[in-house]
Amino acid sequence: MAVIINALTPVLALILLGFLLRRTEFIPSSFWPSAEKLTYYLLMPATLIHSLAGKEIGSSPWLNILLTVGGAIFASVLFVILGWLMRRQMGGAAFTSLFQGGVRFNTFVALALAENLFGKEGLFLASLGAGFMILIINVLCVSAFSVAVGDGVCDLKKVGRDLLRNPLIWGCALGIGINAAGVKLPSAIDGSLTLLGKAAFPVGLMAVGAAYRPGNIARHWQPLLTSCGIQFVCKPVIAWYLAAATGLSGVAAGVAVLLFSVPTAPTAYILSRQMGGDHDSMAVIITVQTCLSFFTLPLTLWLLR
Repeated sequence: MAVIINALTPVLALILLGFLLRRTEFIPSSFWPSAEKLTYYLLMPATLIHSLAGKEIGSSPWLNILLTVGGAIFASVLFVILGWLMRRQMGGAAFTSLFQGGVRFNTFVALALAENLFGKEGLFLASLGAGFMILIINVLCVSAFSVAVGDGVCDLKKVGRDLLRNPLIWGCALGIGINAAGVKLPSAIDGSLTLLGKAAFPVGLMAVGAAYRPGNIARHWQPLLTSCGIQFVCKPVIAWYLAAATGLSGVAAGVAVLLFSVPTAPTAYILSRQMGGDHDSMAVIITVQTCLSFFTLPLTLWLLR
């Protein structure tokens, strides 16, 4: 329990700090849109390049991990679509919040828990799985925005343009390309990317807190309830089943389930702001899921034993 509290408390603390900074107007309100833009176009891509370029796959069960996380992600997309079909009155912008709330995962929390629970082996396997997930999820989320926020028609040219212009996709592509080419980043460049990446997490979380409105929980209960059910019930079960089906066991299986048991990512809010989603409901989903995970994660980890 202490491990979970230590991993989640910084997340909630930074959300609360952003909330207080916005309410007290200690920082002008004009700061937050600029901070969100900086995070989206520079800080987050730097994080992706640094994290994906430095992994050595080696003799790890990378194919089994890829099959497990890929299958669980697409299963979560199916659950999201089913949840939306049950509430067809939900608009396109609200659907993107449901989509991100049910598909994304908090990388920081997942990696912190993996290291504390499973040691260096767990951290490596979690980083490997997260690398696969980051690319797949960002492509899916950008595609969802392209369809849902527009006229609801799947225009493949528009989806393609949005994917090509998205800085998160470029960050993933560059990181994986560098990794595949076997190129080692110079220390100066890698150090710069590391520093930029470290800023993405606190700035993104404070932006979530600044946008949070307590009264919005009642207004956005439908995507909130559905996304929480998918995130904390459906995804861990599917991940557990697929891990067993692909032959993962021990630490690898535990890590696979852990990746699909954490709350959604704070970066979902930044993407929602920049691509025309319902950022109010996204801020609610991120905050509530983070709070709920104090209770759901211990239960999930207990069931894994």
